Amino acid sequence: MSTPSTLPKRRFCSASAARHWLCRSPRNRKFPMLVRLAFAAALMGAAPVLSATCPAPGQWIDSAGTAVSAQAALDKALSAQSILLGERHATPSHHQWQADSIAALAAKGPVVIGLEQLPREAQPVLDRWVAGELDEAALQTESKWADRWGHDFAAYRPVFLLARDKHIPMKALNVDRSFVRKVGREGFDKAAADGKSPISKPAPAAPAYAAKLEETFRQHMREASPAAVARFIDAQQVWDRAMAEAIVTALRDHPGARVAAIMGWGHVADGHGVAHQLKALGAPLVLTAIPVKPGEGCEPAAGAADLLFGAE
Repeated sequence: MSTPSTLPKRRFCSASAARHWLCRSPRNRKFPMLVRLAFAAALMGAAPVLSATCPAPGQWIDSAGTAVSAQAALDKALSAQSILLGERHATPSHHQWQADSIAALAAKGPVVIGLEQLPREAQPVLDRWVAGELDEAALQTESKWADRWGHDFAAYRPVFLLARDKHIPMKALNVDRSFVRKVGREGFDKAAADGKSPISKPAPAAPAYAAKLEETFRQHMREASPAAVARFIDAQQVWDRAMAEAIVTALRDHPGARVAAIMGWGHVADGHGVAHQLKALGAPLVLTAIPVKPGEGCEPAAGAADLLFGAE
């Protein structure tokens, strides 16, 4: 049996996240002094309530573009059962923000961490990681991280270390890529005709979401037929439906807990993607939050999520 790797003590709140929920919570006495200093600095230097389309560094804005305090952002998240935390996969600061967000939620009650990055077949590996039975090398090998996801594990380390150190359950949200590829070739109905689909049929995509997916597809396949576009949309919807169904299962299996799910921001933005499928499944109280590069011209801009956070 593998043993957990020996690691130095870590701070769960980066200096750039001084206005983060975690930094603003005086309940977290067990975290390093740096966190409490950041907490005090945030109180002294809180941004004024302004209206903008993009947040400043370390600032939260709501869907109207109005700056809100870290406490107000946390309170808003605590009103939800499913919290969808977006990311740009290759941006380490986004994963630190996700870890900080989940830590703040966990300080208020039980949380399950949902992962777009791994399929359901990896669930036993995640369970062993949280139980402290695997080191990082074994986790990556046994979960087939490099093959199944491919992005640098180091960027996601803050989320995984938080889960293990605080014994927060992790839930693999996705399905095997082979089924997604099959849907891309055949469309959902034909791919699922053998009764072996790992998910139920996705709710129809909202017109705006379908249009965005078609635009993305045609950037690579300009002459694609309408049927090919439809199959591509079906395949993308498989990701959304799979994650939504797994979140609903996690809520059922962990009564009283919230699910904080990390995933690409395209699955989160505009209430489409996973949020759309969750609502179709009857899951109430969904909150979306996306980290964006501070400054003018951020993507996405205010209105794309319930909350945006300026993460450098």
